Amino acid sequence: MRAAGSWLLFTVLTMMFALTTALIVNASPANSWVTIITNNTSFGYGYSITSYNGLIYIYYTELTSSGVAVVRGLVFNGTAAVKAPLPVFNDLGEASPLLVELGNGSLMMIWAGVPMGNYSLSNLTILLQASVMRNGSWGPVVNLTTSGDAMSYASDGEYVYLVYEPKLTLTYNNTILEELTPTGVVVRALSIPRVLGITGAWNGLVIVQFINGTYALVNMNTGVVEPIKASIAGFSSGLLYYFYNGTLTVVNGTQRLVISLPIYAYAFPVAWSHGLVIIAWRPGLLSVFNWNGTTLQPIRNYTTAFTIIPRASIIDNTLYLAWFGLVNITNGHGSIYMAIQPLPHPTNQSTTTTTTTTITTTTTTNNLATTTSSVNTSTSASTSTVTTATTTTSSSTSSVTTPTTSSTLTKPTHGATPTWVTAAVVVIVVVVLIVALLMSRRGSR
Repeated sequence: MRAAGSWLLFTVLTMMFALTTALIVNASPANSWVTIITNNTSFGYGYSITSYNGLIYIYYTELTSSGVAVVRGLVFNGTAAVKAPLPVFNDLGEASPLLVELGNGSLMMIWAGVPMGNYSLSNLTILLQASVMRNGSWGPVVNLTTSGDAMSYASDGEYVYLVYEPKLTLTYNNTILEELTPTGVVVRALSIPRVLGITGAWNGLVIVQFINGTYALVNMNTGVVEPIKASIAGFSSGLLYYFYNGTLTVVNGTQRLVISLPIYAYAFPVAWSHGLVIIAWRPGLLSVFNWNGTTLQPIRNYTTAFTIIPRASIIDNTLYLAWFGLVNITNGHGSIYMAIQPLPHPTNQSTTTTTTTTITTTTTTNNLATTTSSVNTSTSASTSTVTTATTTTSSSTSSVTTPTTSSTLTKPTHGATPTWVTAAVVVIVVVVLIVALLMSRRGSR
């Protein structure tokens, strides 16, 4: 239930709404809108979007004039937007927010924070911090970690999954994959070197991307690391998906849906009450489709920058599609946009195929059989699969190679509440944070 005080605040702020960074313009087709969320973000910082209590929340990273990274946010009610509430931050800088709905129905935000102090690469500390929203306001800031460097994180609503280094190396030789409770208690820890980031997590299964661009599915219960041949992979409302060589595969237990998207480099599904919404993109083009159980129906195409990082959420049969677009490849400067697109109501939905796309967990295996074709992906596409750039540079040009092995993996028995965590992927780019980290005191916010 939406809190009365929160709704009143939202109504008042809506009437005063004059955000220059969220200028909404009408776009074709009718009833489709595009808005600029911010023009002051950078390639390497994550952002997150989710629906909660009838509203759409999007939180992102901006840079102050002094170079300090800070978290900002907007709340959408239809096409109207107001500034989102913020936790009481108390650090040198914060970046890469992640939104997740917990099993008890509360909304939690997780981010990377650099505590007050003087830093160099030898003593850099990046903490994982969190706050829970209550009655429309964020609660106290809690440190989920107390030392070391939080590099990447995701959540399935029951646990938080973290890529962590005890001491920053920039080589990723000492990365540890941890499973934490929402209060920061370590449940499990696996030493898995060379992990760059997390691209999805659900029910004890974590999809990681290694520094060479390859993907793997990690079972936190057994420690098994299973390679996945993919240019992008993750979880969407408990559905495992991976995209490779023009084909999107969505796995639900022992059932699988295979959708051909030959002209696209990447794609992911978003669960919807009328089937699946498919978000597909390649350099310069972002497309939205509806899979109604039998056919793939085009909804909308957007012309974008060469390098984009899309995220999406659905509420009341309306798609909120956000994407980061890289503007300046030299300094990583970019913008975040939001498209608000009403979705069609399918009329010829197949009952049999719908079972494939329904969010259920009645089986105990995930078969990750893949094709044997090879493909190289560009930097612009590979960085979008991990939400942000690599930790070495925002303009790296190395290609991505994919593994060739596959097997069958048994799922753990956690009782997690499935949530869409594809948008919750966060990779902290240390090089981008250095300006803020070397400051002796917090800059102007």
